Formats: sequence, structure tokens, C-alpha cells
Amino acid sequence: MAALLALRPAVEAIQRRTQAPHALCAASVLAAAGFAAAIHYDVEIPVIGVRPLLTAFMTIGHSGERKSSVDILASFPITRAEAALAAQFEVDQEKFSRDKEAFDAARIEARKAAKDGRAAAERALADVGSEPKPPAPPILTAQEGTIEGLINLLVLRPYASIFSSEGGQFLGGHAMSEDAALRTMTTINSLWDGAPIKRLRAGKATFARGRRASLSLFVQRSVAAILLDNSSARDNGLLARMLIADPSTTMGTRMWRERESDFDLLLDEYNDRLGYMLAKRPRLLEGSDGLDPEPLPFNVAAERRLILFHDATERDLADGRRYASIRGFGAKMTEHASRLAGILGAYAGRDMIDAETFEAGAALATWYAGEQLRLGETVAPDPELDAAQELLTWWQSQPEPRLYLTALYKSGPNRLRQAADAKRAVAILEDHGWIERLPTGTVLDGSPRREAWSLIQ
Repeated sequence: MAALLALRPAVEAIQRRTQAPHALCAASVLAAAGFAAAIHYDVEIPVIGVRPLLTAFMTIGHSGERKSSVDILASFPITRAEAALAAQFEVDQEKFSRDKEAFDAARIEARKAAKDGRAAAERALADVGSEPKPPAPPILTAQEGTIEGLINLLVLRPYASIFSSEGGQFLGGHAMSEDAALRTMTTINSLWDGAPIKRLRAGKATFARGRRASLSLFVQRSVAAILLDNSSARDNGLLARMLIADPSTTMGTRMWRERESDFDLLLDEYNDRLGYMLAKRPRLLEGSDGLDPEPLPFNVAAERRLILFHDATERDLADGRRYASIRGFGAKMTEHASRLAGILGAYAGRDMIDAETFEAGAALATWYAGEQLRLGETVAPDPELDAAQELLTWWQSQPEPRLYLTALYKSGPNRLRQAADAKRAVAILEDHGWIERLPTGTVLDGSPRREAWSLIQ
């Protein structure tokens, strides 16, 4: 916890309120702070170069670990910024509609100049100017979606993220389907590296510099295995770029606590700092709408610590040494440490990375390396999630998308023949957005049902 520096009070406050694992709270706060900081700052790593303050977190937690509660508190400044964007979006959309209508009318008139020759038509069209660009949707974070959707958003707004307290919606959705998985993973890698968006589609080419996109997923064990057991994710470097944690559950210890009267005050500084960064107009690349973040350099003392950390990590990549089994991640530990230090420094309002801040980033990177070592190549399956997946597959094969509890445990998969087991599986499907609860009293099979659901199709 000490390595969180100025972010520690926010993490501790959220942990006290939710009683979720500390690592889960820390990941959510670091991801939110990193997203806000990356809009305005890069980190300038000696010799290595300038890198974005982008992070890709994946935190494993059981069902009921209060992931959503943590995410709501940590992401509150982002939610508030989205509300402000939504209000402005309506104004911008009306203006765009007027500008587009005027542009189209002017183009029609300009084309009439063609009768006076090509040169006259070209001059008239040039006078019309560029086509108005539609305003970006007021979305800063998305729970799920496709990588193409994220790229489309980044073309309109140069910063966005996928933050999901139910990461199964992303990893279990189209983004990681058989046809799209490799494209999704390589695009995340490219965005993490800070590379420009280069995309060719039929009749259209897109080139966009200065884009920033972060990732933070809270997932259950079997969902994490979608990546951890994926050889492509290891081979193409995605796992090496991710900060993955599997903290011990706190369930069974979360005794009732009265609401702390001063809880909101404990998060005021955090909310204000992130709110300021999100509201601040970003610096843009000349002649572009892409971001041009200010680099945070290392001071002399921090650079010395960086060199020591780099060399020690490099030695531990050798056969038989500490990081030999996670060489992909180990080779990027200096960069992970520097990015995390940059987030901590930007949050604290520093204009450079000092020794204390780098040491904190290095401590966090080392902790995440330990998690990768502990997790190994596989994650133990979650039997409850497996049961929910089996129920979903069975349900999708039924002719009637609306079912009630008794029908589920009498006719559903054999492992769900007890009402309690069926209820747990249904709760997981409902949490993940696969089904929706029907009103009490909905008539199914000729009788009103107290508990019934429908597939979301």
C-alpha cells in the first residue's frame, strides 16, 4: 500500500467502504488515475524513449467480491466527466446538424460552378471548406464492445477506455470470438505502445495519431483463463503488457460496518484531482485533433534507480532465475515501473519523476510480476461460472427464451437440479447481461411465476 503514494488514501477509503481485496481497489484506482493522466502526460524513460501512461489491468475476483461497488467509487470522476460531456453533446449535435446542412447546400451550389470550367469548380469547392466532423459520443469508458467500436470512438475523441467490472462481457463477447480475437489482441498491443491508428477498409483509409486507450477488467477465474490459457496472448505479447492480479478473497470477513459520515471527504481530493485532469483541455498535435501529452522526464537520482532496477530485472530473465518463466512480462518490467511511476507523479502534480516515485512504480511492477509467477500459465476454473455457462448453452437451445425457476432446475442441466444451484447460475447470467428478470406474476406455462427471466437476444 505504501507504494501507492498519494493515491493510497483513495484506495484505503474505497477498501474500507467495500471491504473488497486491497489489490482489487488499487487496480481500479490506478486504472482511473492512469486514464486521466494519459490524456496530458507521457513518461520519458532514459534511453528507452517516450511512452504513454497507458495501462491494461486484469484483476481476478470471485462472484460477489464487490467489483462493481469498487469500480463505481473509483470511476466516479470519469462518470461525472461523462455527464458534462453528455450535456455538451446535445448542443454540439445541434450545431453539427446545422453546419452539415449548410455544407451540403454550399457543395451543391459550388458544383454548379463546373459549367465555368474545372478550375472555377475547384475554387468554389475549396471556398466551401472541409466537411463538418460529427461530435464524439459522450463516452469515456465502455463496459464491453468490439475493438472496431473502440477505434471508431478514438477517431472521434482521442481518448477512451474499456473499464468493466464484469470483464466477461468483453472477453466473452465478440471482441474475443474466434474470428476477432487476434485482431483485438494486436490492436490492444498497438494502442498500449502508443502507435498511431492505421486502418484500411474498402473505400476508406484511417490514420490517426495521438490516441490513448486504457483497459481495466475485473473477471472471474474461468473468464481469466480465456487469456491466460491462450497461447496467442502469450506469443503476441498481450499478457506481457497486462498487470494481472488474483488477490485472496475477503468474503467471510466482511462484517457489517456503519456508514462513515466523513467517507465522501476521504475521496474529495481524489475526485477533484481526477476531475481537474478530465476537464482540462488537452494539448493537441499541431494541425491534428490527436493528443500531444507532455513528457515527464526522470531526474538524476531516479535515473540511477531505473538503471539498477533494469539491470537486476535483466539478470533475473536468465535460465533458472526468478523471471525466466515470465520473460515476456519481465522484459517489460522497466517500462511497467516507469508508466506506474508516471501515473503516481502526474497525480501528485509533479513535473518529473523523482527517485521516490520511481521506486514506488518499481515496487508495484515487482508485485505484479509476483502475481504472474504465482498464476503461472493457467487459472483454476470457477465451478459456479462453468455451471452458468452450461445453463446459458442449454437455455439458448430452447424454443422459448422465457423460462422460470422451477423449469430451470427440473429440466435444465443435471448439475443444477437443486433450486439453490440454479439460482446461483441465474444470478451470474443476469449479472453478465445474458438474461433479464421478468416482472413478478408473468404467466408462463399457464401460471403466474414469481421468478422468471428472458434471454437477451
